[in-house]
Amino acid sequence: MSDVPFVLRDHREQFWRRWAESLGEDVATDYQEIMSSPVGERFVRAFVDDLIAWSEAEEYEAPAQLRQSCDRVAADAAYRLSLGFTALDLAMALQALRGAIVDVLLDALVLGELPSFAETLEQVKAANVFIDRLVVAVLGADPASAGVR
Repeated sequence: MSDVPFVLRDHREQFWRRWAESLGEDVATDYQEIMSSPVGERFVRAFVDDLIAWSEAEEYEAPAQLRQSCDRVAADAAYRLSLGFTALDLAMALQALRGAIVDVLLDALVLGELPSFAETLEQVKAANVFIDRLVVAVLGADPASAGVR
């Protein structure tokens, strides 16, 4: 299958490495170190699994699937916030997924693993919507930014 979420799954290690390397100055050094460890690898695995589940859901199932993913991310964010990380670190890490997706897709393009150009763009747009909703879930988990919606 050549849908974008499945390309990300098939190149999950590359996706995780590109993402962890891209965090750089956007997040605190200690958060970057954690995300460069197996913890970050599990984070990316869960993101890809959630993205696949959401993309495969029937239209009537998609909102519930998205809520489930957002609830998982919010719970994870609350835990990380309790460890002293900031909502900005968590949100910026999610934002960095966009660049890592593009990096992986460029490599997949060379390998001929992508759907048509139009389908790829639509699926990347959908992944961006998914990431945006996860960022909102992170901000909602932070008592300091609870009013953000």
